[in-house]
Amino acid sequence: MRAGEGRCGASPPFALSIKWRGGGRRAGAFYSLAIKTDGTLWAWGNNGSGRLGDGTTTDRYSPVRVGTDSDWSTLAAGVNHSLAIKTDGSLWGWGDNNRGQLGDGTTTDRSTPVRVGTDSDWSALAAGYFHSLAIKTDGTLWAWGSNGFNQLGDGTLIDRYSPVQID
Repeated sequence: MRAGEGRCGASPPFALSIKWRGGGRRAGAFYSLAIKTDGTLWAWGNNGSGRLGDGTTTDRYSPVRVGTDSDWSTLAAGVNHSLAIKTDGSLWGWGDNNRGQLGDGTTTDRSTPVRVGTDSDWSALAAGYFHSLAIKTDGTLWAWGSNGFNQLGDGTLIDRYSPVQID
């Protein structure tokens, strides 16, 4: 038996022929994200603040495609915001941004992915409650968002609306 086939006669919640990328799945608070093997990005669940990235704030009960791009590489899901890196190394964010956790220099919520800066050398990321972390290909650590408890690690209590390097 394969995942999703069940034994109770119920139809699967999503087509069985779809293949999801092994490391490309993340769960936030009441929502989920996944990358298919073809590089497309999908989301479902609660869509408060646009955290699904589909251009709406409508809750989705089955996976919906996020945009038309097919070059997504890795994901991070925070409580109310989402982050992703594309295969070209660019960093993207969407959802709740009230503490600058998207890293786009604003505190404006985004219901579709918005590029974070112009750098194309991001390799890993993590999303916290109201903050985010990422690592570049040179191994440097970067952080942004809420910093009321020095969770960014920059030695201050100042919220950062765009990535700052952490020594």
